[in-house]
Amino acid sequence: MLFRQLEYFVAVARERHFARAAESCYVSQPALSAAIAKLERELNVTLINRGHNYQGLTPEGERLVVWAKRILAEQDAFKAEVAAVQSGITGTLRLGTDPTASTTLAMPVAAFCAAHPLAKVQVRSRLSTKELHRQLRDFELDVAIAHFDPGDQEGLQVVPLYQERYMLLVSDDQLTAQATT
Repeated sequence: MLFRQLEYFVAVARERHFARAAESCYVSQPALSAAIAKLERELNVTLINRGHNYQGLTPEGERLVVWAKRILAEQDAFKAEVAAVQSGITGTLRLGTDPTASTTLAMPVAAFCAAHPLAKVQVRSRLSTKELHRQLRDFELDVAIAHFDPGDQEGLQVVPLYQERYMLLVSDDQLTAQATT
């Protein structure tokens, strides 16, 4: 039994006409009829009542069309799954962030989503560094964007995203003459 035979059979059941079913499957009517006849021989059952025209499905044909639709839907789902695997990462990325890093979250998340369009990102924000470390260690998070001190990095793979430079902005009369930095 081939998927193509099931597709042809479902098309005949849907169209209720051999020529229209063949046209919808982009095959000749004799090729469609031969494939369905072969399916009937393989199953050792008559699926379609025939005369000069289509006269309806047999009781066995009525039951098979339900199974055929289910099998073809599963085939489509399988093809979609294979395509998803081939196209890259799928699933949900669980990302945590502390309050100070949450403002910089948009750029790396947008880059990740652009690179992996089938993946989803779940963000957990406003977590302390200690809580982020615990959730990473307990596999509750996949990744975190935070300001980790060197002592907080034990057991983590750290990838710097950027460096910050802090400045104090005040008017000229606020600074003392002795200040050099």
